[in-house]
Amino acid sequence: MNKDTKVTAAIIGLGRWGQNLVDSTKADPENGLLFTHAMTRTKSKVVEYCIKNSLTLADNFEDILNNDAIEAVVLATPHSQHCNQIKAAAAAGKHVFVEKPYTLSLKDGIDAATACKDSGVKLAVGFNRRFLPAYNQLEKLLVSQKLGTALHIEGNFSGSFGYNYTADMWRGSNEENPAGGMGAMGIHILDLMVHLLGTVKTVMAYSSRRVVTSLVDDTTTALIEFTSGATASLTTMTATSPTWKMHLYGSKGSAFLPNQHSIEVNIIDTETEKTNFEIVDTLAIELDTFAQSVRGRCVYPVKISEALAGVSTMESIAKAAKTGAKTSVNSNFSGL
Repeated sequence: MNKDTKVTAAIIGLGRWGQNLVDSTKADPENGLLFTHAMTRTKSKVVEYCIKNSLTLADNFEDILNNDAIEAVVLATPHSQHCNQIKAAAAAGKHVFVEKPYTLSLKDGIDAATACKDSGVKLAVGFNRRFLPAYNQLEKLLVSQKLGTALHIEGNFSGSFGYNYTADMWRGSNEENPAGGMGAMGIHILDLMVHLLGTVKTVMAYSSRRVVTSLVDDTTTALIEFTSGATASLTTMTATSPTWKMHLYGSKGSAFLPNQHSIEVNIIDTETEKTNFEIVDTLAIELDTFAQSVRGRCVYPVKISEALAGVSTMESIAKAAKTGAKTSVNSNFSGL
């Protein structure tokens, strides 16, 4: 394909989140990703949406993979389907953007990444919070040593959507969502932590279901030990008011993100500096960045090794929550 043209893509899974992804590119005329096709489990629910957004609705995934006019697939499907869908797309020569969590097991993550590497196609994982200006500023503060040595980081990403889930929904299934809201929300904060502090050595976790009627836990918290020696606490709840915050503590000071669009920096013996950032459409940015990486204009910022570290840590958090024991995290995925 001409490097100056947009990357043609099919959205796989047109539920609420899949539509959010399509809408973000439609609202950005300069976006490098162009959705032309769609495939979803229940076609009748999205016929009007596809007509409105000029999407050709395919009967099945195989039709998408066999269509030479489609360069990439964007997966907004149940988590357990990601590995096989990625491998099938790679075999068909399609570039892949997959929503988080990348996979539910480290083995599946390695298999999918290997398939893409062997086929020479791009693989990107949808951690849109990586593109938040406030988080980018936090990273700069850490890299510049303004905060000193990273000691500990706290994170909480919670909401009330657990009240809306039922047992017949895949998002209300324990198999698709081990450790409560970790797969839907907590994994975002975990990814940001891994990017800042590196691989994880051990975890301890507690997860319970107290108020929601679905089978997914509503309260999950984890204590994390990084290979570097830094530590973290991560909490995610599915039955409370919306919450998003991170607090990084260093030997020279700390930086607090009370929400996704501001930062408060407190260096020892100085006054707190508060900065508010412009609200940006991180979904549009991540999809455009994926398209630019396909065209060879940039490198997608979420390394597959970081996505694998997140998967391995989430897998260990789910195990630790069941056993109540301190659990080691497998970091044996070099070369990907």
